[in-house]
Order: sequence, then C-alpha cells, then structure tokens
Amino acid sequence: MPIGLRTFTNLTSIFFLSLCLGNCSDKYYECTDVLADSYYWEDPSLSAGLNSAKEAFSSGKFQKIKDSKYNIGYSKSAHWFYYIPQFPAEGNRYWLVIENPLLDFVDLSLEEKENFWKTWEMGDHRPYMNRILPIRPFALRLTEPSYRTGMFVRVQSEGSIRVPLAMCRGDWLISREARAEISYGLFFGSILFIGIYHLISYFYSKKTTFLTFAVYSISLTIFIGSQTGHLQQYFYPDRTDWNNYIIQLSSIFVCTTGMIFIYSFFPFLSESKFYKIIKYSAATCVILLIPCVFILRYSYLSRFIPMFSVGMMFFFLVTLFQRKNLNQSELWVRRGILIVFFAILVSILRLNSILPNAFIIIHALKISQFLEILCFALATGSQYNLIQQFALTTNVEKETALKLAKSKTEILSYLSHEIRSPIHSIMAYIEILSEKETGRQSQEELKYLQRSAEHVVKLVSDILDQSRLEAGKIEIHKENFHLSDLIDDISGEVKAIAAQKNLSFVVNLSPDLPKTLYGDSFHIHQVLTNLLSNAVKFTKEGTVTLSVSLVGEYVQFSVIDSGLGIKEDEMAILFSQFSQANRSIYKKFGGTGLGLSICRGLLVLMNSELKVKTELEKGSEFYFLIRNESNKSLPR
Repeated sequence: MPIGLRTFTNLTSIFFLSLCLGNCSDKYYECTDVLADSYYWEDPSLSAGLNSAKEAFSSGKFQKIKDSKYNIGYSKSAHWFYYIPQFPAEGNRYWLVIENPLLDFVDLSLEEKENFWKTWEMGDHRPYMNRILPIRPFALRLTEPSYRTGMFVRVQSEGSIRVPLAMCRGDWLISREARAEISYGLFFGSILFIGIYHLISYFYSKKTTFLTFAVYSISLTIFIGSQTGHLQQYFYPDRTDWNNYIIQLSSIFVCTTGMIFIYSFFPFLSESKFYKIIKYSAATCVILLIPCVFILRYSYLSRFIPMFSVGMMFFFLVTLFQRKNLNQSELWVRRGILIVFFAILVSILRLNSILPNAFIIIHALKISQFLEILCFALATGSQYNLIQQFALTTNVEKETALKLAKSKTEILSYLSHEIRSPIHSIMAYIEILSEKETGRQSQEELKYLQRSAEHVVKLVSDILDQSRLEAGKIEIHKENFHLSDLIDDISGEVKAIAAQKNLSFVVNLSPDLPKTLYGDSFHIHQVLTNLLSNAVKFTKEGTVTLSVSLVGEYVQFSVIDSGLGIKEDEMAILFSQFSQANRSIYKKFGGTGLGLSICRGLLVLMNSELKVKTELEKGSEFYFLIRNESNKSLPR
C-alpha cells in the first residue's frame, strides 16, 4: 500500500475510535437511561391518545419495567411509557433523547404549563428539517412542570427494536452530537476515499479484487447511511416510507458484494467441497429476498438477514482457518471477517434483549464495519505491493529474455553460417566423387552421404528460421505474382520426392481462381513446401493432394494426405517448437519438429492462420487462407 493511503487509514482509524470511545465514556456520567425507571402500557388498538394513557395510568394499567433490556420491537402495538425524571445533577437543563433516528412513530407528551399538556410528534413522518434540534437522534427539551408531573412517551415501531431512551444534559448533548457528526464524517469519508482509491487502482492494475472491494465499500456506505438516517436526511427527507425498503435492500446488497469480494480475494475457496452448495444457496437466498423486502414485514427480514450473514461468514472463517500458510494480505481479510462476525453476534444478542443498550454495544456493528474496511484496505494494499513487485520483476525478466533471445539469434546465425560453408563443400565433393566412382556400392554410399548432408542443411535452416521468427527479424514483402507459376514450381519439387515413395501427387485448381495474387510468394512457397514434405513423409501409400480454391475473397491452400492422422490428445503440441505428435514418429521418420511451428509463425506474419482437420488412420488436411488485400481480416 502506498505510504499516503496507509498513513491516512491509520490516522483516520485512531481519530474515529477515539471519538467513539469518548462518546462511550461520557455516556455513563451525562445521561440517564429512561426505560430503566419507566412504567409501560401496551395498546394493541393503536387508538389510545394522551387522555386514554392518563386514565390507564390512573387505573393502574401501567406496569413497572423490571428488565432494563425491555424490548418493544417486532410488534404492531403502540407502547406507552410514563417517566418522572431523576436528574443526575441539579441546576442543569436536560433533554429527552431517542437514539434511534428511524423509528416509525414516536410521540412525546409533556406538561408545558400547569394542567396544559403538549404533544410533539417525532417519528419518521416528520422530515429532518422540522426537528427541534438539528441532530440525528430525536431530542426534546424537558419543561419545568415535567420535572414534577413526569412525561408520557408513545412508541409505535414494527421495524425498529430495542429503542434506547435517555435523558441527557443539554450542553453535553450538543457537544456529543458534534463529535458524533465528526465521527460519521470520518467514517463515510474514509470508506468512500478508500473505495474510490481502489476503483482507480483497478483501472491501473486490472486486478478484479480492487474492483470488488470498491463496490463493497460503496455498498457498505449506502447500508450504514440508511441505518443512521443520513440517506433519508439528505436524499429523500419527504419519503420516509422508503426507509425500511432501502435498509433491507442495502443490507442484501452489502452481503452480496462482500461475498463476491471474498471469493475474488480467495480463489481457493472454490476448491471447498461445500463451495457449490454455498454458492447456489446464497444466490437463491439473495434472489428470493429481494421480492420479500416488498412483501414480508420488516421485522421478519430484520431477523433473517443477520443470521444469513453470520452463516456465510462462519463458512468463510472455517475455510480460512483450515487453510495453512496464508500470506499477510489474506490474514488481514480473515481478521476483518472475524471482527464483523462477532459484532453481528453482539447486535443480534442486543436486538433480542440479551445484551443491554450500552453505547459500545449499540454501535458495535458500525465500529466493526469501519475496522473491517481498514483490514480489507490493508489486505488489498499488501496485494497492490505484490503486484508492483511482480510487475518490476516481470519487466526485468522481460528485458533479460529479450537480451537472451537476441544473443541466441546472433549465435545461431553465426553457427549456421559456419556449419553451412563446410557442408556445402562436402556436398560439392560428393558430386565430384559421384562422377568418378562407377561402382554400385560406392554410388549408394555417396547417395547416403548426400542425403545426410542435405538433412543437416535443412536442420540448420529450420533452426535459423525459428530463431529469426522469435526475434522478429523476418519481414513480409507483398507483391502481385502469378499463382500458376507458384503452383508449377512447387509441383515440380514435390513430384520428385513423392515418386521416390511411389505416392500419387495430385493438384486440384479451382477454375475461378484469380490469375494473380497479392502476397509474399516466397514465404507462401516455403509454407506449402514444408506442408507437402510432411505429407509425403508421413504417408505410407496413397495420395498427397495440393488443392487451391476460391473462398469468397480469399484463396484457400489445402494440403491433404492419406497418412497416419493425428490423435486428439496430440493436437495440443502439434504446433510447438521441437515437437512431434509422439516419440515414435521421430524414431521412424526423423525431423526437427520445427516445420509446423515455422509455418504457423510465417502465416501469422501474413495475417493468416494454419488450421488442421484430421482423422486417425485416414489422413490429415492442413489449410490456410490468403487475401489479395491485406487490410481486411480473415473469416471465421
């Protein structure tokens, strides 16, 4: 990771966590939990107003809350609370604070003047700009009479659960919320910065991990923003009915993008025997959950989606802990998953009234997701460094390889020249001796020497051609030439070697062929000669055919034999250097194994491609196409 990003993430994390811990420590001294000392009454009819609540309280229907973890969520009933403030410090102004900014309905009724009660509606149906204090939680300043007569709070919340109600000192509340906004600013800003940085890194490196992490970071920002109320406040303040849908859709989205990122970071996860089951099960759940957001009650999905996330992370953690020798970047991802895994468990326990509404517990998921993003950023940063090191190493290796290739070409050129000269001299002496020697045995021995010398010359020529191809030193010279002249020259050469093996050599020319062709006649001649020589070599009996036909605007050259054919598993190495279909062919027929490799390389330079059709024990067909105009591509 570049030093700037590492420093930024470290400083941001320290500052963000300091603010969180500061808010956490102040909570115990400046705020009092309301629910712990309240009385409650459940109204299933949703029709009771303030007067009905007063009557219910007078008649003893309100009950003392015995459990401070009292849960009012997952219910269509309205819950009324009655509370008489018990101030931690006298002489200070206090505000009633409702921490959850996304409650469906909250009404607070206070005695503003003696025997005059006033009700404030603080639920989602009130846009953010109408709040009494411009802060995210609902806050209402306590009046003097309410100090004596108490207050009524009505909460109706099917979607929100474990609502924290607290009474906080006014001056501290403002400063705390200021610190909270700074924390959120750092939180969202850091995640967006890291996400955009990785998106840019993807375009630079084309590494899929950076793209999936950038998408995950952005989806996580949307998810947290929907939970904290920031999306509603800044993007759709008058459409509060969207809230529950957006929270659930963004939670599904963040789970999906998180799984995609982890799978892209750990390709070996696909090796697990449970991979396909988990993969298709998760995909099915995601597809089914999206319509369920608009059909099922919010409270049902609020229970299922966290459990779904825990299940997926449990699978990832079990797989990763079983894997040995993880590198540093992979360890960072595992730590991030582990942090969020425990944070989701804590949130589930809190939402089911098992853990209390302490600050660190309420915000455990947000803090863990921030730490997770930092761990993932450190992981991708380590991976980025590995990519840079690999690129540097690759460049060095590439330069070394080019130098070695150049040196090899120069050495081979020198050796070929040094070998050709004495071989040509030997061949000249063989011809002279052939004229002088009249004995039958001597003539046969001289012919054997001549064939061996020609084989050495062919071997040297093939190696030199292959080296020149690799070094890019073969140039294609295109010109108009007579097609008939090319075919006649090749036929004269091949007929002689075919006759030696008692093979028939046939030339089939299509009547609609053009008289002239635009191309490199020398290298086309070389390719066809190589292909026909191979056909003759590997055909024991039968026919070798050279077929030239017109295919659209292309001239197709085909060499067909009735020889051995090629096995399917041998096709992969057919065009490799120094390769033949199998070792027995070399022992029986000889050769360098460079012919087809050279042919393919030459045709690539001529914007063509060598293709093959073959059937075992029946023969093979090698063919390629040449176009008169070189500025158009080959047909498929």
